[in-house]
Amino acid sequence: MRCIAHRGASGYAPENTRAAFDLAIAMGADAIETDVRVSVDGHPVLFHDGTVDRVSDGAGPTDDFTLDELRRLDLGSWFGGDVAGQRVLTLDEALAEYAAKIPFVWEIKDPRATRPLVERLVERRLLDRAEVTSFWWYPLLEAKALCPDPALRLGFLTPGFEADTVERAVRRGFAQICPHVDRLTAARIGAAAARGLEVRAWGIDGRHQVERLFETGADGATVNWPDWIIDAGARL
Repeated sequence: MRCIAHRGASGYAPENTRAAFDLAIAMGADAIETDVRVSVDGHPVLFHDGTVDRVSDGAGPTDDFTLDELRRLDLGSWFGGDVAGQRVLTLDEALAEYAAKIPFVWEIKDPRATRPLVERLVERRLLDRAEVTSFWWYPLLEAKALCPDPALRLGFLTPGFEADTVERAVRRGFAQICPHVDRLTAARIGAAAARGLEVRAWGIDGRHQVERLFETGADGATVNWPDWIIDAGARL
């Protein structure tokens, strides 16, 4: 069972920051999931929301900010504790500081991030330590067109787990289907596996859902609290 720290260990530290990434590594997560957007002046940055309001001391659409303006935001004070002053990470900083330490799952939140993300993964020879996912179909198709190498593992994020979605993912050569945890069943996972797809879940917000991962045979999941999966695996 792969334990993928969702935006880092974001249940315990502010999401998509060094604090969350460092804690995920210390807790023993298998990988870190993070989100890629693009600043108004063209820099790929790690940020989830379309606005900066929820997780910073600023306000407004994320892609209206320049990189320098994003860097001035405090991404830690809202979380409480001793993590005030956390700053936005660029894609280049994350690759330089963390790619050698732990594999990453890169979620494309802005289609403009697709090309720079894929180009950097290829240039830095990180295809074997990276997965690229999105809730949007077309960025994944663009990623595949930019890098047809099967080593680039693509995953489609979906709220459902329908058979036709599985077939579409297979037809396009994706490696994973990533449904909401509550849609998991052993039969659905078995059918996806028979078509060559890994099943990686998302949406965990309670420990009972972690048990569902193990009961149904999922390959892994993103989780804000990496210890939930690690502890459950140790008990089984």
